[in-house]
Amino acid sequence: LLEGHFRYTSGRHGAVYFEKIRIVQRPDLVADLGHLMAELFGDVSSEIDLVCSPALGAIVFGFAAALAMDKPFAFLNRDKTGKMILRSGFRILPGTRVLVVEDVVTTGGSVRETVAALRERGADVAHIGLLVDRTGGSAEFDGVPYRSLLTVSVESWEVDDCPLCREGIPVTAPGSTGKT
Repeated sequence: LLEGHFRYTSGRHGAVYFEKIRIVQRPDLVADLGHLMAELFGDVSSEIDLVCSPALGAIVFGFAAALAMDKPFAFLNRDKTGKMILRSGFRILPGTRVLVVEDVVTTGGSVRETVAALRERGADVAHIGLLVDRTGGSAEFDGVPYRSLLTVSVESWEVDDCPLCREGIPVTAPGSTGKT
C-alpha cells in the first residue's frame, strides 16, 4: 500500500495505491492469492467452466486462481481502438460459465467492459472475483455477483475535484495501462 497522489486507470485520483507489481514479483504470493480466490469460490466451483481476466495486471492472478481451481484460463485485452476483446487464440463457446478475476477495482469500468465482451461471445458470466474492492462493497457489475479478498473504502476524486491537485502535489500513475 503506497501513499501519495496517484492517477488510477479509471482516470480518477487518490491518495493510496495498491502496488500489485510487488506481489507479481513473488510467484509464491501470487500462488497464495490464487488459492485464496479458489477458496473464496469453492462453494460455486462446479458452476464455473473457465476463469478469465482482463489484461494486463490481473492476468497472473486469474491464471493462479484457474490453476488452483483446476479450470481453463483465458484473458481479454484492448484492441487498437481501446475496446476490450477476447485475446486472439482463445475460444469461448456460448453458454460457458465464467469467473472473471480482476486485481483492484476503483470504479469497476474494466470489469464491466470484460463482462460485456464475454457476453458478446455468448458466455454466461456467473461470478466476479476481486483481489481488492476499493468501493467498500458498493460496486455494480451489470447484475453479476462478486466477492473480494479485501474490501476497503478508499476515497478517489475526479481530476477537477482532486484536493491533492489543488495543493500542487505531483501526480504519479504507477502501473498505468495507457488507457487514460
